[in-house]
Amino acid sequence: MNLANALVFAVLGWVLEMLPKAFPSWFPHTGSDLANSRALWLGLMGGVQMALGLGFVLRAYGVPALLRLVALVPAGESTPLSLPGARGVTLR
Repeated sequence: MNLANALVFAVLGWVLEMLPKAFPSWFPHTGSDLANSRALWLGLMGGVQMALGLGFVLRAYGVPALLRLVALVPAGESTPLSLPGARGVTLR
C-alpha cells in the first residue's frame, strides 16, 4: 500500500460513514429500535476502512517523523540521579 491508496481507503471509509446521514431515505428504519442493518454495516465498514487507511499513514509517515524529531533532541549527561543523604532505619 502507498500513500495514495491509504488516503483513498480513508476517503472511502468517510463516504461509507456519511451515506446513511446524507441519504436517510435509502435506509428506512426497519428494526424495532428504529435501526437499519445496512446503515449499521456501512458505519462499521466505514470505520474499518478509515482505520486501515489512517493507520497506514501513521505507521509509514507519522512514526518515522516522530523518531526524527526525537533524534534532534540533544542527549543529556548520563550522571546518576543525586539523592539526599541516606538516613538509617532503626528497628524497634
